[in-house]
Amino acid sequence: MKFPRLRFFADTEARSAAENMALDEALFLLEAFPVVRSYGWIRPAVSFGYFTPWNFVAPKLVGRDFVRRWTGGGLVEHGDDFTYSLILPELHPGTNVDLYRLIHDTLAELLRECGHPVEVCQSGDALDSNVCFEKAVKFDLKVRGEKIAGAAIRRNRRGVLLQGSIQHIEIPDYFTSTFAKALAERIETFTLSKPIMETMTRVAKEKYEAAEWTHRF
Repeated sequence: MKFPRLRFFADTEARSAAENMALDEALFLLEAFPVVRSYGWIRPAVSFGYFTPWNFVAPKLVGRDFVRRWTGGGLVEHGDDFTYSLILPELHPGTNVDLYRLIHDTLAELLRECGHPVEVCQSGDALDSNVCFEKAVKFDLKVRGEKIAGAAIRRNRRGVLLQGSIQHIEIPDYFTSTFAKALAERIETFTLSKPIMETMTRVAKEKYEAAEWTHRF
């Protein structure tokens, strides 16, 4: 299955952890068409899932930028990873598991074309861990037994936000556009509008930088 239309945005401006989460949310709130975005981090960072307890992550954040995600999942270290988001303004017709599998099956095929012997997990690891890349779930990606790709999803009446990371392998510079082409019948480049940038700035300050959000659990 392919999306009929998809915009892609290889964000070349490194941003803080709060800004990256706020920009994903701004796109989710304001964009009328599906968007896939890849992005970088202005300094080493850690993001952690919406329900992850603050007492668990606090000792691990020394020297790193940090942020609580709007999506679920565990703790993810960022810096050298390929981080991406998929914003779907309308509800994806399948379940979250269906979408997760679609995205990771697509990534697996593309990464194999890049020379990586990628395997799609058909069952989750037995290890109990809140650190995302220590534990694979069904349809995560591995190379030689090591998890290299995971993602988290937020779904509400407005649509779906998926945030993912690929780690421990080399990703070509053109990967965002290749990924978009594999997902959609028609792709378009995308630039940030003034309303999106203004919303990002406001949401970063009022939400993702706020202690009330960070320490909520």
